[in-house]
Order: sequence, then C-alpha cells, then structure tokens
Amino acid sequence: MYHPDLLRHPDSCPALVLNADYAPLSYYPLSLWPWQTAVKAMFLDRVDVVAHYEREVRSPTARMRLPSVIALKQYVKPTAHPAFTRFNLFLRDRFICQYCGSPKDLTFDHVVPRAQGGRTTWENVTTACSPCNLEKGWTNPA
Repeated sequence: MYHPDLLRHPDSCPALVLNADYAPLSYYPLSLWPWQTAVKAMFLDRVDVVAHYEREVRSPTARMRLPSVIALKQYVKPTAHPAFTRFNLFLRDRFICQYCGSPKDLTFDHVVPRAQGGRTTWENVTTACSPCNLEKGWTNPA
C-alpha cells in the first residue's frame, strides 16, 4: 500500500508534544520534538503515544512506527511570565502595527524612547511598522 509518510525521511517526522492534560506545551510555536527524542521518551516511558506516522524505523531486531503526537506523563506547569522576545511581542500584538494596523514591515517601538529613559519592558515596547516607527521618531514632543 502506498502512503506519502512511507517515503518520508525520519528527520521530516517530528512529534507534536502535549502536556499531561493533552493541551499543547506552548501555542506559538507548537512544541515539536525530533523523532529521535520522541522515540527515546517512549522507551523511557515518559510519554503516551497519541498518534503515529505510517513511517517505520527499523533495527536488526525491531521495527516501530514513528510517533506523530505524544503526551507527557508528568504535567509541566506553564511559565507564568513568557520570555520577552521579538516573536512573543509580535504574538501579543497579533502581528500588526499598533498605530495603523498594517501587518507589513514590522519592527518594535519603544513608546517612551530609550534616549528619554524608556526601558525595554512589556509595558514600554509595542509592535510598529517601519513607516509609523520612523514617523514617530521625527515627532518632537515640545
């Protein structure tokens, strides 16, 4: 029987990792483990397999289908404070400029400029498109 998964290289078969309550460990990006890590976790009995690829890997004495979705057996408490990263900032602001709503040419903008004592914090940084960021830079609050 032909199936596209049978032709895939194992490296193109990552496993989606779910928490013990079957919720994703993180939403953006979803938690993915390479097939080797997923298989190791299976052998160490740290995960339950929820779904498999059709793709098999073989050793001289065994063969097994690669897991496509796994759930941890021990619950991992999500972090209360996400890391301050460019991606997380864009995610918070829904990948649009907070001044004009454009989804193109995004940068991040210090609401209170660093030159005026503004800090790089969740409260003082926002997503802005380059034109809005440049325009804001030219305005001089007198």
